[in-house]
Amino acid sequence: MKFSKYSRIILLLWGVSICIVIYYSLVPAVEWPIDFWNVDKVYHAAAYFWLALLSMTGFSVRRALPAALSMIILGALLEIGQYFIPGRTFSLMDIAANSLGVILGIILGHYLRPGSISQRSHLFPGP
Repeated sequence: MKFSKYSRIILLLWGVSICIVIYYSLVPAVEWPIDFWNVDKVYHAAAYFWLALLSMTGFSVRRALPAALSMIILGALLEIGQYFIPGRTFSLMDIAANSLGVILGIILGHYLRPGSISQRSHLFPGP
């Protein structure tokens, strides 16, 4: 499979982003710069939105959706792992926030894929 320079950069960023999400998911305590009630749900959704968006734009058409959906599995596994880490807790709401982020990332990523606008030009015919 041949990747463009653009795809390689996105996939490298995707891999680094996964490592960052794993790290922050498994450290005992995280202090975030902005704090309000349930702000962690916003962070969860934003992180998994980013991961899904990168996979939708970096992978080939055939592999993009499975890669993006695998982020839901990653989020669930990391959430289970948090059960065993002091100072962290397992939360179904965090898994829901992760999943929402992935779904939104898939939707936006679908429209941002290279060539996707020309593929849907029949939806908005010109004059």
